[in-house]
Amino acid sequence: MDGRLQAMGTHVYYFGDFSLNPLTRELRRNDEPVVLAASAFDCLVYLIEHRERPVGRDELISAVWGRADVSDNLLAQTIVRLRRALGDAGTEQRCIKTMARVGYRWMLETSVEVQSAGSTMPVPEPESDDAGAIVVDAPEQRVRRPFLLALALTLIVATGYVVWQFSQPRQAHSPMHFNQGTAIVLPVEVQASDDWQWLHLGLMDLISMQLRQAQVPTENSRDVLNMLKQADTATSAQLAPFALVVTPRVALSDNRWHVHLDAKAKDGRDWQAESSSEDVLAAARAASDLLLAQLGFNAEPGNMAGGGESQQEYLLRVQAAQLAGQPQLAHQLIDKAPPPLRHTPELAFAQAQLYCVEGNIDACETSLTDLRKQLSPATQPVLRGKVLTALWFPYRRRDQLDKGETALDEAVRLLQGQKDADALAEAYLDRSHLENYQGKLDEASADLGRARINFALAGDTVGQARVDRAMGEIAIERGQFGTALPLLQRAYDQYQRMGMRQLLSSALDAMADAQKMSLQYTDELATTDRFWPFDQKHMDFVDNYTRHQLSKTRAVALADNGHTADATSLLEHTLADANADVEAGLRAETNMLLAKLALQRGDDRAALSWISKALQGSVLEAYDQRDYAEACYIHAVALQRAGQTDELRRAVSAMQAWVTSLSKPDDWVAIWLLRAKAVQAWGEGQREQSLAQLRLAMTAADSSGVPEFMVGVGQSYALALLAAGHTDQAAAVSGQLSTWSNVDWRAAQVEASVFQALGQGDPAQTSWNKTRKLAGDRPIETSLAMVF
Repeated sequence: MDGRLQAMGTHVYYFGDFSLNPLTRELRRNDEPVVLAASAFDCLVYLIEHRERPVGRDELISAVWGRADVSDNLLAQTIVRLRRALGDAGTEQRCIKTMARVGYRWMLETSVEVQSAGSTMPVPEPESDDAGAIVVDAPEQRVRRPFLLALALTLIVATGYVVWQFSQPRQAHSPMHFNQGTAIVLPVEVQASDDWQWLHLGLMDLISMQLRQAQVPTENSRDVLNMLKQADTATSAQLAPFALVVTPRVALSDNRWHVHLDAKAKDGRDWQAESSSEDVLAAARAASDLLLAQLGFNAEPGNMAGGGESQQEYLLRVQAAQLAGQPQLAHQLIDKAPPPLRHTPELAFAQAQLYCVEGNIDACETSLTDLRKQLSPATQPVLRGKVLTALWFPYRRRDQLDKGETALDEAVRLLQGQKDADALAEAYLDRSHLENYQGKLDEASADLGRARINFALAGDTVGQARVDRAMGEIAIERGQFGTALPLLQRAYDQYQRMGMRQLLSSALDAMADAQKMSLQYTDELATTDRFWPFDQKHMDFVDNYTRHQLSKTRAVALADNGHTADATSLLEHTLADANADVEAGLRAETNMLLAKLALQRGDDRAALSWISKALQGSVLEAYDQRDYAEACYIHAVALQRAGQTDELRRAVSAMQAWVTSLSKPDDWVAIWLLRAKAVQAWGEGQREQSLAQLRLAMTAADSSGVPEFMVGVGQSYALALLAAGHTDQAAAVSGQLSTWSNVDWRAAQVEASVFQALGQGDPAQTSWNKTRKLAGDRPIETSLAMVF
């Protein structure tokens, strides 16, 4: 059914003797009203609307109460009352099931009708991914690593571009050209008291002057007003001749001015820039600088010696050029710095940061290390703290997490006693990234809370958006994808609104990862379309490491959507271009992904070669524990298929010893170990032992609530059950995976195999056709010769 049609009606849900109407807020049993507290009613609605998956406690609290400071005890009491009202007060949990370490899930079979004026339209259960999104009232635009491709030609062009991309030098982003028109700044929309209405024209003139000083041909404000006849709005016909139209808005909120600039070019391109300050003129100048940097221009710096702009304003201008993705302009500013600033440690720090942004890790680390030696913690604690915080970046790139931890701990200690909230927030934020890498999610969350408070004190809205992104990444690590995606989308929107192009890629990478793990493959590919191809999406400013990370993310999305040949090609080009010294972890992960794709196409020899490279040394183990555990599992599968039973036994034993040595248990790592043990037992002919391990893995995957794990484990478990003759149990597993059988080829393969085992010819053929469509260019095995 068409989603727009449903949106016109009222959804009514039916389960057992009950009916639920969210719009009228009525719960009825046998047409008699059932009284519920408001919070309990909202809990029920949310669980039913998201019945296709478990709902995390944090997600449910946020959805019902709208804040995070609600105790788990209050939520538990609300669920108890709700169960009692539904006649589910015993231990069966037939309506609402508690999912260990996750949250709750609605269990009853539920039908839904859409009631419109004078009619009632039943809504069938979904037959496709799109239908599923409609039935559960998913948001219209669903949000790791991190639009549909309707024509095969698109993939061919993309693959050709990859080959070309890695053989060409990257060119600096050139300024916008004004050879066919001029720029125009419109009068400012002011949201403040009448005392500030002078800004309507005053800021218009200031912004126009900023553009002209940067050599942007800009119309005189008086001429613009004559053209508009001092009207507040302009018609399309009036604005059509201009190459660039800038629409400013300014608002006063909590004694702070927010200036926002919308710029639209004649050719359809658009830019946005925003800044805030207690001084409205400073905010306008900063927003103009950021817009100019995005356009490829640089404002003329003031003469500091003659009383012009301050050292702080000049350094902010350098930072604006960096954030707008214009490093060459930042270099020009540094090279042309006024004499009073030229030899200061502050400018040296700005240059070191620029090296880091460009991915010049050697220069970045050397510059910061030299500054660290020069700066005394007693006399220059703030700048030293900033340098220590920045050192985390090269240490992370080199996988030297111990050095990063030492630097960040010292930075926090130094900055806690100072009055620079923004610098302290940066230190907390980066330390949360380190703690996330180390699997210390509670500590990371605490540091993010401290970072947000300090960014708020500093009035740094971009910093707060960066906290949102980091919180989204932690939610991904916890398997809370419903919580992660809105946070990441909010961060992305804020970066885009404020012109922070340099930060966009991190939000997109994390969004794609969350969508992959929740099996939202179409959305995952659409997210990567926002940055791919790089030149068409104006991503030419990203450094090589980020470029390779995004290429890897794009390859994963292609594979998830059935284009494994294109994904393999892109991964191989990424691997060839990645620097072995500073991108060792990324290279190891890319080798692992290549091994995984090789197994899927049945090239077992290539898979064993790729995974052996991924596991060389201890790079991947240090880079990401969960990736290392997955790599160990892939290695076990490759060895089992190659018939190397002794090597398989040693590999699984080594994996067991590694997991035992971990200081903190990890549920995801435990699932990979159970799966590897199942592979070993199967390879040794111990089928019942293998099934026992898979049963444990399936229970753990179900408890995790992570769709990727549930389907991955479920595929192996169901096929193993069928091979062992346990058709009824395999059918039960297929039922568990049925939610995803229309979006994931593995779930569809299980469904087809079960139908085939039951002798249901027509349903089996239909499911096999669906499996092949979802699998894309993967070869599909219709027999049970290959379980893993």
